Amino acid sequence: MRNMKDSGIAWIGMIPDTWKIGKVKDIFIRKNEKANEENPVVLSLARSGVKIRDISTGEGQLAENYSNYNPVEINDLLLNPMDLYSGANCSISKVKGVISPAYINLRAKGNNNPSYYDYFFKTQYWGMVLFAHGKGVSFDNRWTLGLDTALNYNIPIPSELEQEKIATFLDKKIVEIDKVIETTKETIEDYKKYKQALITEIVLRGLNRNESMKKTGLDWLKECPEKWKIHKTKDLFEFGKGLPITKADLTPDGKKVISYGQIHSKSNTGTNLNEELFRYVSESYMNTHSQSLVSYNEFIFADTSEDLNGCGNCVYFDKEVEAFAGYHTIILKPKIKENIKYLAYLFLTDCWRSQIRCRVSGIKLFSITQKILKETTLILPSESERMEIVELLDDKCKEIDKLISCKNKVIEELEEYKKSLIYEYVTGKKEVV
Repeated sequence: MRNMKDSGIAWIGMIPDTWKIGKVKDIFIRKNEKANEENPVVLSLARSGVKIRDISTGEGQLAENYSNYNPVEINDLLLNPMDLYSGANCSISKVKGVISPAYINLRAKGNNNPSYYDYFFKTQYWGMVLFAHGKGVSFDNRWTLGLDTALNYNIPIPSELEQEKIATFLDKKIVEIDKVIETTKETIEDYKKYKQALITEIVLRGLNRNESMKKTGLDWLKECPEKWKIHKTKDLFEFGKGLPITKADLTPDGKKVISYGQIHSKSNTGTNLNEELFRYVSESYMNTHSQSLVSYNEFIFADTSEDLNGCGNCVYFDKEVEAFAGYHTIILKPKIKENIKYLAYLFLTDCWRSQIRCRVSGIKLFSITQKILKETTLILPSESERMEIVELLDDKCKEIDKLISCKNKVIEELEEYKKSLIYEYVTGKKEVV
């Protein structure tokens, strides 16, 4: 085991006694020249790496011209000084182009290895160390790492040979870990597809495979079991509006509320009420907007979606809980007293949602109106069959969700292991042998 010494820097800790502590400006040149190019290759820095930006689409913020952008060469290290808390906002460029001067563009001096320092800076973003060195109006507004602070930021300086060894080792290990993570994510997607297929098969055909089928005359569904009934949604539900509020009206406690943001949350299954979805508003709305309250066996639909897939997202109240529907929501209150959780599963199917998707308007934001929902149609088995379908799907989906949860935990553990591995090697606490 090699000898270690105190680096004198709290966020670096112990380092090998042959390493030095220096500053960014000792190892890098900050590139600040202007490109002055016509039709340059414009780059952007994302957490997934440096990307070539397609400015022809007109999406995102576009500059009037790119003459003031900084030229980027292969192996330049780019840092985002404006986002210090959402992830590893640094990367090595593998392409030539130009990038906004808002980013810090560093070129390694001599044979110093930029990949080693890319890994080091990733640990600084992950550990919120760079955030601690930021300044601005507030944490949420213009909280930025100043250029002088960045250039004088303390960094470990191993020998150039050891920098190379560490970077090469980590490149190999990270590829291996990321491959396992990607495979695990693919397994999760397979589980999700299976779950969706299972729901679709059962809610559209029922549990009795011997039951005769009938033509529905519907655009979204050719046939259904013969004894099932077909209804207009407006015939089974009364419709209402959520509270006329904004995020600014939310309070730390009070009366529970669910708005469209929580409806589109990944934690919303659409079939089980999740306590994590609740936010709060003043109790005073009980006196002025009691018509916006929702309770057991009722639905809250989001009235806007940023994509077609989200058109039809809703929350089903399967528990005896009273809460408000919040902003950008539509309330569906059943006219019948029977349990209709079956419909929560029907609402998840692409077949049923196709009725909404073909009617919504918008480009980047789709509007789902009461009129659109009212004109959709539903299929409804008998109450006894609905209960059997729900019982089976509840059990099956719970099993699948448990498998997905286990796989997500594996991914979280691998991500943490990856961060720990990088930190231990870039600070010399582990040695490449």
